[in-house]
Amino acid sequence: MRFRLSDVARITGGVLMGGDAEFIGVSVDSRKVKPGQLFVALKGERADGHDFVADAMAKGAVAALIERVVPGTTRGVVVESVEEALRKLTSHARDLFGGQVVAVLGAVGKTTTKEMLLQTLRGTFNVAGPIKSFNNLIGVALTVLNTTGEEDVWVLELGTNRKGEIDALASITRPDHLLYTRLGPEHLEGLGSTYGAVMEEYSAIPHARGFILIPDDAPHFPERFHYRYGFVEGPHFRGENLRLSPKGAEFIFKGNQVFVPYPHVGFAENALATLSLCDLLGVPLKDAVEALRRFKGQPMRMEIIRMHGYDLINDAYNSNPLSVQALLKSISLLYPDGKILFVFGDMLELGDEAEYWHRWAGGKMCEFGISYVVGYGDMAKFVVEEAKRCGVPGHVASSHEEIARFVSSSDYDVVVVKGSRGMRMEEVVNRLLGGA
Repeated sequence: MRFRLSDVARITGGVLMGGDAEFIGVSVDSRKVKPGQLFVALKGERADGHDFVADAMAKGAVAALIERVVPGTTRGVVVESVEEALRKLTSHARDLFGGQVVAVLGAVGKTTTKEMLLQTLRGTFNVAGPIKSFNNLIGVALTVLNTTGEEDVWVLELGTNRKGEIDALASITRPDHLLYTRLGPEHLEGLGSTYGAVMEEYSAIPHARGFILIPDDAPHFPERFHYRYGFVEGPHFRGENLRLSPKGAEFIFKGNQVFVPYPHVGFAENALATLSLCDLLGVPLKDAVEALRRFKGQPMRMEIIRMHGYDLINDAYNSNPLSVQALLKSISLLYPDGKILFVFGDMLELGDEAEYWHRWAGGKMCEFGISYVVGYGDMAKFVVEEAKRCGVPGHVASSHEEIARFVSSSDYDVVVVKGSRGMRMEEVVNRLLGGA
């Protein structure tokens, strides 16, 4: 969006230095700043943006949003807190926006659903949204402040790992419509419990004024009219005849044959949620269905790689109990008679419930017909213990290299690799592909 530095000083209560000027958009990374932008000198755990102000100015930044004057600052706005100033500027930009704001929330599938919405809405509306999984304060601010402000719809992704974050983000962005993906245990170290995680997600509701879409099996929902979607009898928006094949997921929605090129029940649920909101917003369903047929998601999400003698499934982007269950269900539908090795990296940030959910995952290995489990991480022993208890053999590995060696010397039809981002399970995939 286009602002003047004097506007920023007024909105944030800051002090203008070096003269007034206009800027278009913002950047928090001096390496990626574009000419004409405002450089926001945030202080992080690893680096202080003030150390890179001179670099940003040399690359064409109009000015810097700073807490102190540093060498190389030729023009800027000095504020007490850069983060709080960014919050105020984002809220002001939202005040100026005359279009509709859609916020995507949930424990799993947010980024995929956000991407689906962007691709399906573009045929009908002028749409803007985050280019990555930008779902915290900084990411949301970058998304909003780098729009033109002339769009019809903004699609935002709101995420959390601590109490109060969703409420804060929703108060800044004030969404018209909320679309919830699956809800359940996530970031429990910061949110305390599964109940706390669900209630944190629901804290966006008082800030919304339009449609609210939730999965048919969502936990207790506050008293407010909402639309449900799902693949069972009853919801307002129902998908029918869900089928998976190696090419993707198919189902019927309001008489339309829907295809998504990812053989995963989670992607099918995300597609159903997307089509439901498109229908509410007046997007022609035939156009939305065609956009989903061409959908291209983010890497390391249900990537099937044909190896010599087996299928390697790379689902290493992240992990929590909900995504594990969806993956297991997808694999059981795709390979009903297959001999399946599941490489299971720890699910992180589950707090006091961590052992429970890892034991739960071990039990699911039996329920969905897994043949062998290789665990990796501090919690992996609980997965393997429970899997063995119900008849699925397995062991705990000490390194990515050990896992890759075991897989290479084994004989399975399918090898699945999954784990939380911090477990870096993609390194197993890279080794199997010969990249390490």
